[in-house]
Amino acid sequence: IVQEFQDEYFVRHGLILDTMATSSDKAFEEAVAVAASFACTVLSQESLLDLLFVGKESYCFTSGRGLGQAEQLLTVLAGVTPSPNVPFLHLQQLVLSRADQLSSLILVLLAWDEPRQQLVTRLRKLNIPLLPLLISEELEHDLQPDGVRLLHPDSIEKGLALL
Repeated sequence: IVQEFQDEYFVRHGLILDTMATSSDKAFEEAVAVAASFACTVLSQESLLDLLFVGKESYCFTSGRGLGQAEQLLTVLAGVTPSPNVPFLHLQQLVLSRADQLSSLILVLLAWDEPRQQLVTRLRKLNIPLLPLLISEELEHDLQPDGVRLLHPDSIEKGLALL
């Protein structure tokens, strides 16, 4: 009798929610709604989904493949609050510490400043498929950063339909 073992690999997606910007309440609420829509649409039977964000501490919640369901991620997202006084560096460290485990990333950002630009640049250098979404009332579509999808809080549905 010969028994062979093979490592099992699961596709693992990262969903990163920026909670640190001092943007409007509407932009933050729309960012949570966008994260919730992605949490519901990722096929959890075929892959894992890590929800990463920073509040009073760093959080990582995983769903899929018997580790939890999308409903649990929605419950977590319902309780997320803005953390404008927390440095973005905390989220950057959390994401980069898990980047080698992730097959792709969706970033839901609330601002486009130097720390967020650095995170996107570093993730691109790691060759991880990346979908950065920027929810902002302040930037105009003409000033949209390269490769970053700009979503206006008043027209989220229209912006997501164009993805």
